[in-house]
Amino acid sequence: MNQPTASGINFREVDQNGESEAYTASAEHELAGQRARGLFNPFIAVLWLLAALLIGAGISALSTMMFTAGPINGPGALPFLMMTFAPHTLIIGIVLILCLLFWHAWQWQKRRS
Repeated sequence: MNQPTASGINFREVDQNGESEAYTASAEHELAGQRARGLFNPFIAVLWLLAALLIGAGISALSTMMFTAGPINGPGALPFLMMTFAPHTLIIGIVLILCLLFWHAWQWQKRRS
């Protein structure tokens, strides 16, 4: 028969709800740590910057090339290439922003429930 030893006995103070004082303090500390840790996600911040960069580059390429006419040889090939991909960068940037907004809404809903 295995019996617990006397050294395994713990005495602790409890509050009126029967919870340990040490437990409630550690639970509050853990909850505060989760809030601080979940406050900022660097990957999401990089995705917001990427979306802004894609939309800015697309608008810039479209607005610059709308009024430029000339041959497409030599140094003019890069602006032509930028003009070709400008609509795609705009669409990708807008879709990325929509995805990020849905992600934020999902995280907000997850925290509330």
